[in-house]
Amino acid sequence: MKNNSGNYVYENIIPKTGNFDSTNIIFKDSNDILNNEHRRKVIGFAKKIHGISFLASFMFYIIIVINLAELSILKNNKLINTNREINYKRGKILDRNGEIIATTINTKDLYLDTKKSLNYVKLIEKLSSIFEDKKEDYFKAIFKKKQYIRVKKDLNLEEINSLMKIGDPAIKFHDSKKRIYLQHNLFSHLTGFKSLHLKSKLEKNLNDKLAKGINIDLTVDLKIQTIVHEELKKSIKKYNAKSGVAIVMNVENGEIISLVSLPDFDPNFPENIKPLSENNLATEARYEMGSTLKIFNAALVYENLNNTNLVKEEFDISNGYQITSKKLIEDKHIVEKKIDFNEIFIHSSNVGSIKLIESIGIEKQKDFFEKIGITSKLKIDGLKIVNNKPPIYWDEQASKFISYGYGISISPISLISAYSSLVNGGFKINPVIHKNQKKVKIKIIDDQVSKNISLLLEKIVKEGTGKKARVNGLAVGGKTATSKKLEKGEYSEKKLITSFIGIFPVEEPKFISLILFDEPTKNAGISIENFGGNTAAPTFSRIVRKISPILLKHNYLSVK
Repeated sequence: MKNNSGNYVYENIIPKTGNFDSTNIIFKDSNDILNNEHRRKVIGFAKKIHGISFLASFMFYIIIVINLAELSILKNNKLINTNREINYKRGKILDRNGEIIATTINTKDLYLDTKKSLNYVKLIEKLSSIFEDKKEDYFKAIFKKKQYIRVKKDLNLEEINSLMKIGDPAIKFHDSKKRIYLQHNLFSHLTGFKSLHLKSKLEKNLNDKLAKGINIDLTVDLKIQTIVHEELKKSIKKYNAKSGVAIVMNVENGEIISLVSLPDFDPNFPENIKPLSENNLATEARYEMGSTLKIFNAALVYENLNNTNLVKEEFDISNGYQITSKKLIEDKHIVEKKIDFNEIFIHSSNVGSIKLIESIGIEKQKDFFEKIGITSKLKIDGLKIVNNKPPIYWDEQASKFISYGYGISISPISLISAYSSLVNGGFKINPVIHKNQKKVKIKIIDDQVSKNISLLLEKIVKEGTGKKARVNGLAVGGKTATSKKLEKGEYSEKKLITSFIGIFPVEEPKFISLILFDEPTKNAGISIENFGGNTAAPTFSRIVRKISPILLKHNYLSVK
C-alpha cells in the first residue's frame, strides 16, 4: 500500500505456519527494504561472477596440472616439447666393425623475427650475400609479411659466424638435430634416409629401435662395400648398363657382407633422389635369371642318381628343341652335335637343360624349387623383399622354360640365398643384415650333392662360359647367365639381363657373390660382348681379386 508520501510500503507478514519467535522479526522501513532488494541483486550477480571465475580458475588449474604431468613424462622420456622430436640422439647405424654409417648430430637453424629488425634493408642485403641460393626478393617477401619464420636449417660454422657478426636482433638461432650419413651413397639402399616428415628402408622399418636410441649393428663391411661399389660403378660405365646389382654373402651363416644397387643416392639429400635410384634392385626387383637356374637341374640329377644315369648320358642338341609350335630352341654357340652332362653346364646348353628336366619330371622340379625357397617368401628384418613370381600354371611347357631360366622371376637376394644351400653343405639359410641376429640352418641337401655342385661350378669357370671370372691364386666357381628382357609381354631383341653368380674358395666355399646388369649395351643389340660371360663374369673377377685377401684373412669374419 502507499504511505502519505506516495511511496510503496511493504508490510511485514507473519507466516501462516511454522514455529517462529516473533521477537526475532525485525521491522524495517521502505527504504531499508528497497536497499536490501538492490543489495540482494548485486550480491547474486557477484556470486554468479565468482562462480564463473572459480570454474575458469579450476579449469586453468587442471590444464596446468595436466601440462606439468605431461612435461614430466616428456622429461622422463627425454623428448623435446616444442616439436615432439626425440631429444636424445637417434640410434646409430654401424657396420660389422663399428664404423659409423648413420648418426645424429646437434645443429642450429636460422629463424627471423622480422618485427625486431633494426634495419631490415641492410639485413636483407647481408643475408643475401651469406646465402647465395636465396635472393633478396626471397627475404623481402618474408619481411613484408612480418612473421617469425625459419629461413635455413642445419647452419654450418661459417654461416653461423657470419650471422653473428651482423648483430641484428631479428636473427634467432634454434638448436636442432640432423641425421647424417657419413658414407654418403655407399649404404643408401640399406639405410634409406630420415628427413623431417619422411623415412625409408632401415630408418623406417627399424624406427622403433632407432627412436629409442638403440644402435643397429649391421653385417656389412665398410672396406668390402667400398670396393664392390667402386668396381660395379666402373663396370656399369664400361658396359653402358642401365643399372647393376652386386651382393657378397657368407654362405655359412647368411650374413650379407656387401650389397650394392646402382644407381643409388646420397641419403643426406633425399630431395635429389631420382625415380630409378630409389629402389634397392637387390631386394625390390625381380628378373628372369636365365642360365643361372640351370644349376638347379644339375642338383636334381645329383639328388636322383639312384634312379637315373643322366650323368653318364650324351644329349643330341644338333636339331634344337621345338618347345612350342612357333618356337625352336637352339644352341648356336655350341659346335658339338652331342654333349654330355657336364658339358650342358660348361657350355650353358638350353637344349640340354630342357632334355634333362624332361627326364627328371615336373613334380621333382617343383618340389626342389619349393625346398630351396624359390617359391616361398623371403624375409630380412628391416628390408623390403619382393616376392618371387613363379608361373601361374607349372605345366610341362612352363617346366621346360624354367629349366633354362625363363618363365619365373626371382629377386637377386633370393637367388643368392638358394645358391648358398647348394654349396654350403646343403643347409638352407636365410640372408641376414643384423650382425647379432640368430642364424637358423636347416639341412635340405645331401653333402655329396653340395660337393658335386661346387666342383661343377669350378669346371664352368675353368673350361666354359665363366672363364673371365677366374682369379689368379684362388679357386673359384660360378655360372654365367644371359636372358632377353621381357617388356610388355614380349622378349626384346635388343635388351638383355646379364649376370654371374660365383663362389670362393671352391674347396670349401665360404662366400658367394652375384653380379647383375640390366641392359648392358657396349655394342648395339644382342651381341656376345654384352653376354654375362663378358660383363658380369669379369666384374666378379675384379671384385673377388680385391676382396678375397681381406675376407679370407684368418678370423677376419667370425662365423656364428
